[in-house]
Formats: sequence, structure tokens, C-alpha cells
Amino acid sequence: MNKLNTSSSELDLDRPNIEDYLPSGSIQEPHGTLRLRDLLDISPTLTEAAGAIVDRGLVELICSFFVGSWTGVVKYHGPRPSIRPKQIFVANHTSMIDFIVLEQMTAFAVIMQKHPGWVGLLQSTILESLGCIWFNRSESKDREIVARKLREHVHGADNNPLLVFPEGTCVNNHYTVMFKKGAFELGCTVCPIAIKYNKIFVDAFWNSRKQSFTTHLLQLMTSWAVVCDVWYLEPQNLKPGETPIEFAERVRDIISVRAGLKKVPWDGYLKYSRPSPKHRERK
Repeated sequence: MNKLNTSSSELDLDRPNIEDYLPSGSIQEPHGTLRLRDLLDISPTLTEAAGAIVDRGLVELICSFFVGSWTGVVKYHGPRPSIRPKQIFVANHTSMIDFIVLEQMTAFAVIMQKHPGWVGLLQSTILESLGCIWFNRSESKDREIVARKLREHVHGADNNPLLVFPEGTCVNNHYTVMFKKGAFELGCTVCPIAIKYNKIFVDAFWNSRKQSFTTHLLQLMTSWAVVCDVWYLEPQNLKPGETPIEFAERVRDIISVRAGLKKVPWDGYLKYSRPSPKHRERK
């Protein structure tokens, strides 16, 4: 037993001491007790980044609950969107649930009309943290404000990817109406997304002139299922000599072909203001 103790002592003497290889003063005794608050206060930037991750995860989780409440059967095709500067995502628009279907996979910041009620509460609380941009159709000054915020968001390096529905209104998923050019004159990459709903169980089109969004959601929740396909398509850039309007039409072609939708030369705002009889006669 004494021999074993002697051998252990010799081994301990032969072991290198890490302190011998460190400069003097490099090892300091801890001052007081390390608290969780101290870890969280290491860096304001780190704290902000952690908060952004939590916000994105929370929004994706809430949207997943919504999709589950409709018994949503959604198939996604193509690579999942990533956060990159100077890019914008555009999609055809059938219902406000388009945003929910896309948001459960990627926490997009979106340009959306400001809504009243419980939808407005979600906009001003949870969705506000994603950098979403709100507007009001009745305010003429909102167009200039939205255009400025749109440009600032797209060129921000750490902002969430921005999603725009350039039709400006919900369409019945048989057609695509003219795209507004605002998203196509920013000098950035445009990433098209095509959305197609299958009406086998329920029509996902939301006609806001005939029913509230709450009624629309209840209709979806009481149906058998909401069946949908989403395609993330190849990013597009403005070609030499191409105007923003021509660029918008080219992207609309890509989305329409992929989703099997018919292009029509109509402005989506005709839904809110009927053209004069003279204008209809000329057309």
C-alpha cells in the first residue's frame, strides 16, 4: 500500500502545472457571485440578437397554430428563404392567410394594411417586432412613407426578409392582376413565391367586401382541410434596358405559370372603386 502511495505522489510531481505556462496575473479570482443578469448583460448587441430570435420563433409558432387549426396541408417546394441584404420576396395574394402560410416557415416582415380589432392588436404588438410596415389606403401620404420605409428596410443588413403582395388586394386564385411597380424599382433582387390553393375542401379566397376576416377564419376552421402548395422560385434581377413595370410583368409571368393562374390586365384597386361607364366602353 505504501508503494502505491509513493507511486501516486511521484506521478503528481511529474504532472505539468498549467499556471507555470501562463503569464503572471492572467489568472484572477472571481469577484463575488456570478448572476444570470450578469450573463445577459454581457453585450447589448447579443441581448438584442437573442430577443430577435425569440420574436421570430414566437411568430412562426403562432402561425403554425393557426395553420393547424384549419388542418392545413401545405407543401413547400424549393429552398427555404434566407436572410440576405438587398432582396425582397413577392407573392400572389388570395387571402390574408397567405401571410400566415408563409410566416410559419420564415419570419418575414410584411407590408400590410392596418386592420382594426384583434388583427390590429397582433399587428401593433407581436408583428411590430419583425419590422413590418403598415399603411392605410385612405391616407394619401402613406404611399410616400411606405416607399421610404420599404427602401430603408431592404438595404438594412440585419433586417428580416421583406414580403410584399404586389397585387395590392386579394384575388380569387384563378387570376393574377397587375403588379404594382414599387417592389421592382428598388435596385435589389426579387424572389418570387407562387401560392396555389386546392378547393377540394374549402375556397381560401377572402372577399373582404362580403365577410370579415374573423368569419373567414371560422369558415376555414370548420372545413375539412386547407390544401395548399407554395413554390419558392428562382430569384430575379432587373435586366439591362428593362423598366420596373416590365420587370414586374416578367415576375408576374413566372408566378402565374408556376401556380397555373391566368394573367389579366386589371388593376386590383378596381375592387375598391368601380370604373366609369366611359372607361369601360373604351376597354
